[in-house]
Amino acid sequence: MSSNGDLEVESQSRRGSFATIEFTDEVKQQCLKQVEFYFSEFNLPYDKFLRMTVAKNDGWVPITTIASFNRMKKFRPVDKVVECLRESKVLEVSDDGENVKRIEPLDFEGAKNARLEQNKRTLAVINFPHENVDDMTVLQENLEKFFNGLSEVNQVRLRRDHKKKFNGTVIVEFKTLPQCEEFLKTYSGEDAETLSYEGKKLEVFTKKQYDLQREATRSKNFGGSGQRSRSFTGHRKNMPKSRRSAKTDDKSESEPKEESKNEAAKESAPAHEEQS
Repeated sequence: MSSNGDLEVESQSRRGSFATIEFTDEVKQQCLKQVEFYFSEFNLPYDKFLRMTVAKNDGWVPITTIASFNRMKKFRPVDKVVECLRESKVLEVSDDGENVKRIEPLDFEGAKNARLEQNKRTLAVINFPHENVDDMTVLQENLEKFFNGLSEVNQVRLRRDHKKKFNGTVIVEFKTLPQCEEFLKTYSGEDAETLSYEGKKLEVFTKKQYDLQREATRSKNFGGSGQRSRSFTGHRKNMPKSRRSAKTDDKSESEPKEESKNEAAKESAPAHEEQS
């Protein structure tokens, strides 16, 4: 993909760009887990940038590109990242150590079908403190620890507003449907336990409820001509009712029959950017 001269210059420039760390067994595991996630069925089909890169290069992605993602910048030197990737059972590193790809190509069509099943075990948790967030990477890691301490989750995504700032909403995909249902039952409804983070009470909704609310706010112009709809973290008088109360409401909105392809693409932000 590059000439030998270009590779040499690139190799020299990327080493030492960030402070090096000791690659302990724990650090190696973190590094490998993060890159494998980028190429997983949970991320790759919905990450437009990576998907296009894979399509243009016969499945390969430059390791320097992977190393430039926010979640990967702490793993230096890059040579150690290459060594970690060579130990992967799902990824293959090129002979020159410059590129990486999946060993088994991903079935994108099958992944799209699996998206519907994925949404069933996904919840939206809102009202996280978001006014003074300086480091999104640190917050991402802290929230992953927070949710993994409550249940088993596949991924945690932080939503951002049109200014690319965290808006207080987190999308959480659980490992299994029963775990998702148990979490929802525990922290939502009339007899729910209080779920809080840094002293702020959180609210939990199904993915379907969250999507309905987003559609409701998009259909109204709250801020004047040409402006975006308000954040989901504001007053939520249009919040769809719980399943329990919805049964008594004959005027409730009908559920969409199928999630559109465009909506599916928008919901899963690229993991290296963690934004909507």
